[in-house]
Amino acid sequence: MKTLRVMDSSGDSVVEFDEAQATSAATLEAEALFNRLTTKGAAVFAIGRGVGAPDKRVTNFNDLEQDNLIVPKIAGG
Repeated sequence: MKTLRVMDSSGDSVVEFDEAQATSAATLEAEALFNRLTTKGAAVFAIGRGVGAPDKRVTNFNDLEQDNLIVPKIAGG
């Protein structure tokens, strides 16, 4: 299972999906969410906490790791 954690004004929400089931509703929802938010300028980071790997920015849905964080574009003003 992979996890997308989405940060927003209400806190965070979690979407879990199994990459092995590419046509499952959860995977399709996660991919649509990823595409929608990155199109709007959100940054996605693969978090390597559990395996000791360094965190990295992800720009392709297929490159997601076990734990991922989506941070929306922040506008100052």
